[in-house]
Amino acid sequence: MKFVIRADASLQIGSGHIMRCLTLANALKKNEHEVTFICREHDGHLIDFFNNQNINVEILAKPKNQNFTKNYAHSEWLGVSETDDFAECLPILQKIQPNWLIIDHYAIAKNWQTLARQHFPNVKILQIDDLADREHDCDILLDQTFGRKNDDYQSLVLKNCQLLLGCRFALLRDEFANWREFSLGRRQKISKIKTILINLGGVDKDNITLKVLQNLAEYCQKTEQNFNITVVMGKTAPHTPSVQDFAKQMPNCHVLIGADNMAELMANADMAIGAGGSTSWERCCLGVPALLLVLADNQSYLANVLHEKNAVVALLDLQNFEQDFLAKLQDLQQTFVKISQNCQKVVDGFGAKRVANYLDLSVKYQQNFAKISVRLATVNDLITVWQWRNHEEVRKFMFGQDEIALSDHKKWFNKQLSLSNVTLLIFELNQQPIGFVNFTRLTVDKYQTLNNSVKSKNALATNKASWGFYLSPDCPKGQGLGFLLGVLAIGFIFNQTNTLYQKPPQAITAQVLAYNQASLALHRKLGFVEKDVLKQYFSVNNQTYDVFEFELTSEQFLF
Repeated sequence: MKFVIRADASLQIGSGHIMRCLTLANALKKNEHEVTFICREHDGHLIDFFNNQNINVEILAKPKNQNFTKNYAHSEWLGVSETDDFAECLPILQKIQPNWLIIDHYAIAKNWQTLARQHFPNVKILQIDDLADREHDCDILLDQTFGRKNDDYQSLVLKNCQLLLGCRFALLRDEFANWREFSLGRRQKISKIKTILINLGGVDKDNITLKVLQNLAEYCQKTEQNFNITVVMGKTAPHTPSVQDFAKQMPNCHVLIGADNMAELMANADMAIGAGGSTSWERCCLGVPALLLVLADNQSYLANVLHEKNAVVALLDLQNFEQDFLAKLQDLQQTFVKISQNCQKVVDGFGAKRVANYLDLSVKYQQNFAKISVRLATVNDLITVWQWRNHEEVRKFMFGQDEIALSDHKKWFNKQLSLSNVTLLIFELNQQPIGFVNFTRLTVDKYQTLNNSVKSKNALATNKASWGFYLSPDCPKGQGLGFLLGVLAIGFIFNQTNTLYQKPPQAITAQVLAYNQASLALHRKLGFVEKDVLKQYFSVNNQTYDVFEFELTSEQFLF
């Protein structure tokens, strides 16, 4: 497949959009796709950086004036109108004929995307966003913000748009997943903060880094503490000389320019001082407790959510920087262990792989991919589910194979809808129900799938959920719909955006009869790991069968 990515970097925009798109581009290249960037030559662009990445880049001319209609909060970041920007991109797109457009730009939205649809009717569009502040005409929308919910985008995208929301999809380079185990293990041995990593993005146009160093020097003098300090500046940062000059006056302070080993630097730092951009997810992945500074309005939402979850100490307003910085630094020194424990649960480092695999899935199953969805079951689904459940082709793979009376089914179904630890989902194709899924937060009974032992709303829950599912008897065969059901339903449960559980489960368990070969294959394809075999455990029709037990952790689920 051919992918074109439209993204920019500049002194105003920073480097985060380009860097996370490069991460996704490399994941796509590993899956043997072709990737080309289209970037505008703003002041502070990173176009030269692409030469080292072995990725093609097409260049749009630096804008000559800013006299155009600005439809969005960040329209000026584009440098031209959406219409003019697309007109400049059009010859490049006609030459490449992409299968997918990936857009990561706060100044591009529905107008640009609609023009793309008109000129390339078969193209698919992935929009990367963090703001939820404008309409989009896209097939997939990715927002890696912690706590982002479907409702934030429902009125901004088309009904059949697939939403990839939350930190499970944070676009981090492989190095962060590779350093995660070392970093988290190291944190268990830290009793006092000795090393500090400072990185306020690739640009830091307002030179906040210098203010941080000045206040940190004052703090060290007052408290008679000494830290080993590493400052990382971007190659295009305009204030590097002033930071270097001040750093020379501080003991044990080193300034690195354009470091290419950020994961290693973070893993070996006891704490970090950073901006509220995409590097927040990098620090979380490695469990680095951070003092987070909000340097732009678009960072406020992220900072507030992480602050509320006690996953960072955030300085949300820079108006009283000197006073607040010192207070927040003291807070972090007192709470850094808890902050580390909380933030490392936010991101696991496999987001880019999940997004790339999801795009592959959309290609492989393109006949149905845009037509499928899952939703919460309602009482209106009661009869349909009962009819499916009693069909011979469904019953023969169940642990209870008798036909169920409608009165008994009504009691069971309504009770499940009322339980806080149960989630019932309906899988749809073209908005027509074709499958049913039951997730139950596990109680103290290990084998509740077999004996249906959920007792009450207040049952003691674990960090695991069991699941069971079936497709309707008349569901189209041979189209991979069972696999797609699993991807959407499991993603619904693992994704931090749903509020059905106070915390999403960390793992999903399943029990499958040995003669259900299709289900065994499906679980393995979804990434489930076989944990145990209950020998000769289940009897039906005078025969006894093994039962396979599977488990899938959130980190193992790569969609």
